[in-house]
Amino acid sequence: MTTRCVVLPRGINVGGHNRVPMAELRPKLVDAGYADPVTILQSGNIIVTADQPDDAPGPSAVAAAVAASVQQLLADEFDVHVACVARTAAEIEAILERNPLRHLADDGSRYLVNFLSDEPSPGAVRELTEADHTPEVLHVEGSEAYVWAPDGIKALRLTYAHLERHFGVTATARNWNTLERIAAKL
Repeated sequence: MTTRCVVLPRGINVGGHNRVPMAELRPKLVDAGYADPVTILQSGNIIVTADQPDDAPGPSAVAAAVAASVQQLLADEFDVHVACVARTAAEIEAILERNPLRHLADDGSRYLVNFLSDEPSPGAVRELTEADHTPEVLHVEGSEAYVWAPDGIKALRLTYAHLERHFGVTATARNWNTLERIAAKL
């Protein structure tokens, strides 16, 4: 059995830092045992098919193992040390279908999904969601934090770094437009 996974490295090819040529990355993913590697944009959005061992606790566990493996591959092959978070293709599709801020978010470039490495504690979620972040809007479901930033990303206060500090997890964000592009390649 196989699982299609989306790996989301944080901070690849941004501002001249953590350079990873996507054309060089794809064959290295094949060498690492992944099938059908696809990269979307230059910011390191990676889709691979991974074998799911018969004794694996489920597709989400496979995605977590793939994230760790790709994180190590980036370090070993490109000397790029960044956090990676992964979701299964089904989880990405469910996020897009759920779209909890659809009633507000009318610009996909200003609507972010922050992918968290773990589900934050209910108390930390309650504390952050009950605080006033106007004009930004935050919605947390499971291990995703949705942020509507009507003033744009450059003015964003609810950054992935802020969420990491508050929730004690690793996070990386993608805007809605990018998620739709990823989903189109699944």
